[in-house]
Amino acid sequence: MLKKKWVSGTLAVCLAASYVLMAGSNSKAAESADFSGKTIEIATYLSGDTLNAYKEVISGFENETGVKVTLDEYGDDYESTMKTRMASNDLPDIFETHGWSLIRYKEYLTDLSEESWAGDLNKAARGVIEDTDGKIYTLMTTGSCLGTAVNMNVCEAAGVDPWSIETWEDFNAACDKIKEAGYTPIANYFTSAGALANADGSWLNYEGEQFDDSAAMLDGSWDWADYKVVLDYLQTWFDNGYLYEDCGTIKQADAIERCARNECAFIVGIGTSYQAAVVAQNPDVKMAMIPICASQKGGARFCGIGEGASFGIWKDTDEMDVCKAFLNYVAENADGINAAAGEISTLPSETTKSYGMQMMEEMESHFPNVFYDNLWDRKYMPSGMWNVFQVAAGMFCEDQSDDSKQEIIDYLKENYTDLYEAAQES
Repeated sequence: MLKKKWVSGTLAVCLAASYVLMAGSNSKAAESADFSGKTIEIATYLSGDTLNAYKEVISGFENETGVKVTLDEYGDDYESTMKTRMASNDLPDIFETHGWSLIRYKEYLTDLSEESWAGDLNKAARGVIEDTDGKIYTLMTTGSCLGTAVNMNVCEAAGVDPWSIETWEDFNAACDKIKEAGYTPIANYFTSAGALANADGSWLNYEGEQFDDSAAMLDGSWDWADYKVVLDYLQTWFDNGYLYEDCGTIKQADAIERCARNECAFIVGIGTSYQAAVVAQNPDVKMAMIPICASQKGGARFCGIGEGASFGIWKDTDEMDVCKAFLNYVAENADGINAAAGEISTLPSETTKSYGMQMMEEMESHFPNVFYDNLWDRKYMPSGMWNVFQVAAGMFCEDQSDDSKQEIIDYLKENYTDLYEAAQES
């Protein structure tokens, strides 16, 4: 049985101040340190405004400490480059863990659980990065949060109270009312792997749900038989006409546009950036977020949390003190990174809340026992399964017959087995 990490109360957020000003502020971590002449190497996969914000933080650290930072910008090659460097045990002093601090990088990282900022991380963050022994190996400054996006305008027009939805049965009842009112209930698109992956824990993993297949998934022995319940449920979306007819060809940008026109009510398993994008197109739309539904009464209401901008220290670095001082500095000056990323902050801040953070706080006021877990595929599936789920989503959209569902299960199981075995060999 999984250990529950229930979260109540408010998650702290910091998403508004200018990152240039924040990075230039004095830092308690660096102001008394003199590391003049020291050099550290940092690897990053960040890009765009978030990378620029990170560079401002790095520049502030350099100015205060005299440290020279070499920044490796790997971009789309980050995964392959880091795997090569792990194989040769020649890693940067600091590198981003981007969702894999426990699953992939732990043996190469330094335990950071005794650092001063570790106690400030909110419970949503710790639910993703904390090991079973309480250790953490990364400073997680931002995170993504996947729940169910709600167009409140459409729900109000259809007489639906989304805050009363607990189970998938409740969800379908709400969809029936929305369809009767002339709207499209669900904007999910089957061009994405998430259509078949993001909500799976609500049937297959969490306390109070129909199955708990977690151990089998993680040790490679899962037979996928229980996955049929997921496909059987998703079939009701097609049978009941809850989806757009072109759900097999549209993508997220299309769903955002349609939601901004108040055409549709829900999208399941999506991050809060979706709501922000809708409101950017039409500020008159009132959006909200609810947790992903439970498969039965009493089951966990969960949201998936993913590491965003997260930074670990190579355990064999020659500059451990410098690296820890750098992470302390990042923790004290993370607002700019968070503002640029537009995600959920995991550290305390007194700056203005992001739109996405407001979504989470409102959700928690209605659902105080939200269960936060790592993104489902990232925690329970071997690396490479995301692309497999994307192919399977297309297969399911084409044909929801029993024969097709069995073909999809066989396809998923075969690839899961191969990828799990390949991961063990590597």
